[in-house]
Parts: sequence; structure tokens; C-alpha cells
Amino acid sequence: MDHPQFYEGQKINFATDSELYHDIYVTEIKKVYPDRLELALTLHKGYLLLIPIGTGIRWLLPDSSKVYISKVISRQPAQQTWSVTIPTGNKQEKKSRVMAIGSGKGGVGKTTLAINLSLALSELGKRVIILDADIGMANVELLLKLNTPLNLTNVLKGECNLRDILTPGPSGIKLLPGSSGISSLTNLNAIQFNRIISGFADLEDECDIFMIDTGAGISEVVLKFLEAADDLMLITTTEPHALMDTYGLTKALAYRNADLKPQLIINRCETESEALKCSETFNKAASKFLKLEPELIGWIYDDKRVTKSLKSQKPLYLTHPTSEYSVQVSTIAKKLTGKKLVQDRPSGIVSFINKLKRNFG
Repeated sequence: MDHPQFYEGQKINFATDSELYHDIYVTEIKKVYPDRLELALTLHKGYLLLIPIGTGIRWLLPDSSKVYISKVISRQPAQQTWSVTIPTGNKQEKKSRVMAIGSGKGGVGKTTLAINLSLALSELGKRVIILDADIGMANVELLLKLNTPLNLTNVLKGECNLRDILTPGPSGIKLLPGSSGISSLTNLNAIQFNRIISGFADLEDECDIFMIDTGAGISEVVLKFLEAADDLMLITTTEPHALMDTYGLTKALAYRNADLKPQLIINRCETESEALKCSETFNKAASKFLKLEPELIGWIYDDKRVTKSLKSQKPLYLTHPTSEYSVQVSTIAKKLTGKKLVQDRPSGIVSFINKLKRNFG
């Protein structure tokens, strides 16, 4: 990409796509990185200009017929700087969709669903990246039989970037190994945050679905990941203790954010009526005590071949695409892609990472 007109020390005019900032402003480029520009905060009419993250920037270049745009990805008021993505030729903005899967307890099929659902979404033409956000477990890597020597920790240390740890998987899906680096996302310094946010802004253009396999249970990290996602999915089985644990997770989420719209998936059920009955029981309790109405987006029948697929490290969706399990997973994938996001809510990978930082800040 050719952008020779951007260099350190350059003073440059810009406008924004925000109705709150409709003037023409000037800033100075402090640093030019391969994936972002670091800029001096603008003093405008006696006030520091603190442009919100996610705002579009249009650069006003002299003697240039081409329009260049950026996106605000971070602000560092203490350092008197802010950062934007590398300016590119004007094009229609495209955002990925962040889907997170959580469970009240382990062993209910969360990671298996994350993998097979990602494969189903890929078959529908979606470019899918899975973030293994189960701290220290690396379950996705294991179940897909992938070798990932590098993970998010190496990115935070500055040893590599996000593209370096992105690992190709079956059917075009890709894995972003998190490992212990996931917990570090809750306490980033300015340099680490810029490394992460720039990398994720880069992934936004090559990813339609960003699938997050969270850890099981109700840890702080799990709750933050789930509430920051565009699509929040909770998986449970029909067993009473699994339903109670999932209800506990839902309760913890509702306490933090009453506006959440959780989506429920019933796994390992014997019949459709059993799934519907469990969903009805769950929703009655959630509606009465939590003022939430989780949406049932699918159920999956118990299939003994799932266990065999785990042992062989070959996803059932690939080995038995016409099995009831695969068909039901495909149905869930189609339902998810048919749902529209709320237009007035920030969405996408960059928005997700910024929500994490604000929530943990």
C-alpha cells in the first residue's frame, strides 16, 4: 500500500464522521508504525480534542485527489497522544461479528460446539477466526490437532504480531491461540494495548465471524468476554445441575448488564420436546427473577460419535456432515447469520477489544 505523504513530524488537517466533531482540525504525526499512526492530541479553541474510539477520520491532503480514511483505535491522554489505523483509500466500512460461547460449568460441549459451529459458518461462506480464550487450556488447538508455539502472550511482549500467531485450521477457519495472554488483556499498559488493538483492527478486514471460546464458569475474565460480544451464546445440557450452573452464569451477567440478550443452546437432549421443556423452565426463571428472556436458538441431540471425534481430533461436522449433530449445528449457524445486529450498538473486533479495556479499566 502506498502512502508516502504520511511521515513523522507532519502537521496534517482532518475531519471526522462524527456529528459532534464537524470542524476541520489539525494534528501532528508523532510516530509512524507499520499498522498505525500515533498522533498528538489536538488543542482546538482552547480545549483538548478527545475523539471517541471507533470514529472515522478523513485526512485532508494538499494536492491529492485521493481520499484517505482511518479509524480511531486508542487514546492516551496521559501521553497527549491518540492512535489511528494506517490511512487507506476510501472504501465501504466492513465490520466483523463477535460471537462468544459460555457455559456455567465444564463438560457440556462448549468447545466442541465452538469448533463445529465455526466450520458450519465457514461452509456458509463466512471467514471465521476462533479465539481460544480458555486460560491455559488450549482446548481448541488440541481438538483440531494444531501446533501453535506462539500465542497472545508473545504478542503482548512485542515478540510478534497477531498475524504471526494466526494458525490455519480445517475448511478455511483460523485459530488465534490465547493461552495465559487472555488474562493479561485485563491489565494492559498503553504500549501493550496499542499492539493488541492495532492487530485486531487489521484482522477486522479479513474476518466475518470472530468466534470466542471462553472458559467455563463465572470468572471475571469470562464475564467480561461474554458481555462485550455482539452475540452472547450460553450452552447447557438438560441435566439439572448444568441448568442451574448456566442460570448462575446468566444471573451474574444480568447483574452487570440488564440489557444483555443471551441466546440459549440446549446440548445432548434426547428429544425436541425435552429441549423445549428445559428452555421453557429456564426462561420462566430468568424472566421472573432476572427480567431477561434468553432466546432459544437451537438444540443438539445426544450423539455418541462426538466423543469419538474428540479422541480422534477430527470434528464431527467434517467426518459426518449429514449426522443429526451436524445438521442441527448447521441450523444454528444459519439462524445466527440470519439475525441482524442492533444498528445503534458498536460492533466488531475493535469495538470488542475497546469494551474489554473500558470494563477492566
